[in-house]
Amino acid sequence: MHILVMIRILPTHALGGMQKQCMDLCDGFIENGHTVTILTTAHQDGTTTENIGNIKIYYLSPSRTQRYSRSWNRACRLKISEIHSSAPIDIIHSQSMGARGVLSWAKKQNIPVVSTWHGTSLTEISTFFSSARKSPRYWHWLFLMPAILVRQYFSMDLPTRRASAAITLVSPTLEKNMRFFAKNKVYVIANGIDIPENPPLRINRNTLHLLCLGRIEKEKGMHHAVKAMVEFNEENIKLDIVGTGPYLDELKVLIAKLKLEEKVLCHGRVDDDELSKLFAVADVYLMPTTRQEGLPLTILEAMANGLPVIASDIGGISQVIKDRGDGLLVKPGDVSELINAIKVLKNDEGMRLELSNAARKKIEDKYSKERMVEETLAVFSSVI
Repeated sequence: MHILVMIRILPTHALGGMQKQCMDLCDGFIENGHTVTILTTAHQDGTTTENIGNIKIYYLSPSRTQRYSRSWNRACRLKISEIHSSAPIDIIHSQSMGARGVLSWAKKQNIPVVSTWHGTSLTEISTFFSSARKSPRYWHWLFLMPAILVRQYFSMDLPTRRASAAITLVSPTLEKNMRFFAKNKVYVIANGIDIPENPPLRINRNTLHLLCLGRIEKEKGMHHAVKAMVEFNEENIKLDIVGTGPYLDELKVLIAKLKLEEKVLCHGRVDDDELSKLFAVADVYLMPTTRQEGLPLTILEAMANGLPVIASDIGGISQVIKDRGDGLLVKPGDVSELINAIKVLKNDEGMRLELSNAARKKIEDKYSKERMVEETLAVFSSVI
């Protein structure tokens, strides 16, 4: 079948779990003999089309990179008609609200839409309040941003759900936000990843290496990990931060202010080989997020690499990690709890090894990319 994927942001725009999950799905669709075309927002350098493997990608203008707009929706309608006339589309796979602009067109053409959700505008509201600045000069955001997100919920979230023949969720925790226009068409398909070869044995190391990975936004809580490092200033512990994002400059300022340049290193964006090396060096993975996460791929990748994980008990994270079974859960935004969890794993090599083995086994049993692709294709087949 010909699968048209519509998404706001790809790995070529920025690193992130949703982007990687989308590309992993597309690779899996190709491997199963299907044709894949992607429509996304404008490329930073003006590129309009690109082939990645056998996947055709269109970066549509006029639009701002990574931003939905009415002009982008119009461009999508024109492009999708052009594509359909030469290579008929069998199904539209919308990453969240990606297909919002072509819902009417798809209905007229009798092409089913399946939407995948990593979060909703309602979960973004709770995320906003958990990370909003408390300074009085920003008081208006406490009214403006929630109003924008509520409007988006009614004008974009709900219409996309209503028009979707099926809805897939990356975590069961999102089901409570899918009450409207979703009855009897919701499927929970947990994220999946390529599982690397057996990880190295991490014992008798002189320095404990902590690792944070992902798009660097304030809501991801990496500044909490940096603040926690002050407690270990005299000890052999280092923190590696990998990724880029709008909060990176502020994070570097905080590192300098706390005089942690020798303890905390920001690597920026790295290629797969360098990332594999960082996973091999790391002893513990940290995800101190305050965002209502669905199912973070970075946690799955860390567990697959045999890393014990310390993560915030929020969103779908607790659906993956069993506290003290295959990782440690801490209160979101609580630096003291984060420090105590690091101390527990620092001082107990046996527990680190036990959590490492359990984490790796859970990924092997439940979170392979092949399983994710098969379940998604089954949903597609059920609605065509």
